[in-house]
Amino acid sequence: MHTVKRSELRRWIEDALTRHDRDVRERGETVTNVTSEEIVDAVWGRLPLDIRRVTSRSEVQASLTMLTLRHGIARSRAHPESSGELE
Repeated sequence: MHTVKRSELRRWIEDALTRHDRDVRERGETVTNVTSEEIVDAVWGRLPLDIRRVTSRSEVQASLTMLTLRHGIARSRAHPESSGELE
């Protein structure tokens, strides 16, 4: 059975998130107060079937958490004034 490397899974997840965001914009929807379960559902449903067969929803949720943390850290480094840090 084929296994998915974390880096490969994260690329698939980032792609799924991008497609989800695009779909939401195209439908003219606004997304507020979204739960983590709704985000996992949205990503899970956009992953290719062969990826879903070799991974679990908990792995997807863990990767989403790591991606969120990485983006938050990168954003705070790029804009330290908005994160509350003093220079």
